[in-house]
Amino acid sequence: MKIGIDIILFVIVISIDSIFGNLFSTGRKVDIHADIDTLQFIHAIWRHGDRTPAVLIPTDINNTESTWEIGLGELTKKGMKQQYKLGQWIRKRYDGFLSSEYTPFEIYVRSSDYNRTLMSAQANMAGLYKPSNDSQFMSGLPWNPIPIHTVSKADDIQLYDDVYCPAVKSETDNVYKNSPELKKIENENKEFLNFLGNVTGLSNGPLPIKNIWLVFDPLNAENHHKDQHTLPSWVNETVMHKIIQLYDISSKYIYHTDILKRLKAGPLFREIMKRLNKKINGQLDRREKLYVYSAHDTSVSAILSSFGITPDIFPLYASLVLVELHKINNENIIKIFYKNVTDHDDVYEYDIEGCPSPCSYDNLLQAKKQYIPKKWKEECGIIKWYQWDPATYFALLAMVGFCALFFASLIGIEYLLRWLKRKNQHTVDEEYHAENEDSQPLINSEDV
Repeated sequence: MKIGIDIILFVIVISIDSIFGNLFSTGRKVDIHADIDTLQFIHAIWRHGDRTPAVLIPTDINNTESTWEIGLGELTKKGMKQQYKLGQWIRKRYDGFLSSEYTPFEIYVRSSDYNRTLMSAQANMAGLYKPSNDSQFMSGLPWNPIPIHTVSKADDIQLYDDVYCPAVKSETDNVYKNSPELKKIENENKEFLNFLGNVTGLSNGPLPIKNIWLVFDPLNAENHHKDQHTLPSWVNETVMHKIIQLYDISSKYIYHTDILKRLKAGPLFREIMKRLNKKINGQLDRREKLYVYSAHDTSVSAILSSFGITPDIFPLYASLVLVELHKINNENIIKIFYKNVTDHDDVYEYDIEGCPSPCSYDNLLQAKKQYIPKKWKEECGIIKWYQWDPATYFALLAMVGFCALFFASLIGIEYLLRWLKRKNQHTVDEEYHAENEDSQPLINSEDV
């Protein structure tokens, strides 16, 4: 591909992103230290650290699964270090609010069921809680184990991005096939997308922008590990920049519609809002201060989208969202912060869409209630009779029992009425015969 074409396409992509960038949220840089005088509770949602690629480019024979010794989609040493440093950053932000050493009453760590997120949580906790010499279980080892909780992928509607939901799949397909904005981007970059489809072997024609991540993911991993991996010969700086730009644009549409925000991002948002409500109403252990989700870029993007925030750059490794509950002037105020620079301390506070600052919990709930699914399985279109919860079964059995009793009562009443009718008729007949016998003369005239 000629350099001139590269530059033209790059300018097009930059222009598109500039146009779209005006539509998306920007935050304001704030002090790294939280206001612990008013702070009541924290939700932390982070992306795992640096990992090996989740997928490979078919034509890239120099970067195969065997060249990644720990396998695909696994946390690297670099990623472990990123999460360890993030744990230290969290300590710096909340020092004085969180205990200096781990206590089981204060924090709960929940991870998606992936090695990279589970290990990220462990590395992060090592940075957040450094045990004193007296509390070390082994002298000279400045680390104590901290429990990390998880659920199976099939049941993880909060953190597993590919959890089965037909309504989400249908809506996602519709967005990427029919969005006027995406169609325009694909048309303006048709030649470049066709180039990518051919050189990667991923498409016979232009690579759909929905699948740009299949190119970005392995190249991004190779780019982060240049000491052991080399980029394919067709990748130069301009091509890589365009891939990144298209990837960031494409990713903004993952939670683009209200349906996607409700069914794809909603379960996590609902859980966070419920827990905040319990904290406000004194239903949580008063000692509990921090609930952590160790998850993915899509998880970070999900919670941001629920608050009406769409950053220009899709969440990087070890990026972090903080949802803080504060008590200010006797009001329960919600604040949201975002740290999306992996190796830097900068953190930004964002305004919440539809909830002017200071945003109270009640106002937030009112503004975002349309994104909280009440019956997720039914709305997804996957509920079956054998998937009902116990309460539904009991309700059904009660209804069946009531109906059976009702119909049995009707049958009983019908039987009783018929019995009474027959008895009444029998009584009438007996009385009739008795009257007739009384009216007969004792001696007939013929007998005289």
